[in-house]
Amino acid sequence: MGTAPLGYINKMPEAKKKFIAPHEFEAPVLKWAFEQIIANNFNTEQIWKIVRQKTDGKGRFSKNNFWVALRNPLYCGKIFIPPYKEEPGYLVTGQHESLISEKMFYDVQDILDGRRRVIKPKIVSTENLPLRGFLKCPKCERMLTGSASKGKMGIYYNYYHCTSSCGTRFKAEDSNKAFLKQLQYLSPKEGVVDIFIEAFIRDFNNKTKAQNSERASIIDEIDSMNKPYQNALIKNADGETADDDFQELKKMTKSRIEQLEKRLNDLAIVGTEIKDLVAYALKKVANIDRRYENGDIEEKRAIVSSMFPEFLVFDGTQHRTSKINSAITLIYQNNNKLLDKNKGTNLSFLDLSLQVIPLGLEPRAHTLKVYCSTN
Repeated sequence: MGTAPLGYINKMPEAKKKFIAPHEFEAPVLKWAFEQIIANNFNTEQIWKIVRQKTDGKGRFSKNNFWVALRNPLYCGKIFIPPYKEEPGYLVTGQHESLISEKMFYDVQDILDGRRRVIKPKIVSTENLPLRGFLKCPKCERMLTGSASKGKMGIYYNYYHCTSSCGTRFKAEDSNKAFLKQLQYLSPKEGVVDIFIEAFIRDFNNKTKAQNSERASIIDEIDSMNKPYQNALIKNADGETADDDFQELKKMTKSRIEQLEKRLNDLAIVGTEIKDLVAYALKKVANIDRRYENGDIEEKRAIVSSMFPEFLVFDGTQHRTSKINSAITLIYQNNNKLLDKNKGTNLSFLDLSLQVIPLGLEPRAHTLKVYCSTN
């Protein structure tokens, strides 16, 4: 009924029935943009700039069009029907060819809405500068970069330094050693890992009981809605039901069934090996300092990004951050209790953490939530 959206082109075959089809030039570029958001290699602003470079100014990739496209369910095959009078808005399946899957679209929405943790974009870094891209200047709050300087004896020395005129500059060796030392404080003792495994399994079993019950309830509701719809379809075909009444019932039924099916897909299928998976993951956390120390540059950076969702600030002696992965924080707190640390101990990773809440081991163990990545 109008100009085709970004990524599509208006077409009309000999039958004169208008439709939209993927644009030969715009569609692959837009699909690439969705894939890059999922891959987390760049932030959204960087992706748009790369898109502009790819298109060399051609096409309709203005910043506004790009942002609107990322939010449009049309690209996964759905069309939004806006509210009308007292009727609420709803999604219907379009007749056009989709560019991406429905799962990819909703995953992108979760990332844009901040509901899913996003690993920091990849930054080229050397073995001697593993924290490059994670450090923020303590003076002007800009991101610190890293480089090597050649000394008088021809030896190269690595530094983390600010790009502004504030003059912030730290020896990379000092910053790296301080980070590893502080990381050792977060490594839980064997007893804590066993407690967490037991608590998680108990909580998981309780949660999945409710989940399985909800799945069964949703399936029953879908079945119960399909039966009257099939009866109405037969009556409409026999002329016993008016077309308007049948179309209204069809619209309401399809809308509700789509909602139920989406909820059904969101409910994860319970695995039988969850205990082994959790044990394996937490055993890795138990050796996080050794994994970091012995890992290559990619593993080092993966560990930092998964543990610290916000930037680190190095003051010349120790690193600070405003936020730590919730699971790591909880593990550390209970680990700290077992180690019987004095109240005066200053483990600065947690000093500024917004997640630090005094928790007792026994009353809260059964509500433990564990956040993990595919690694």
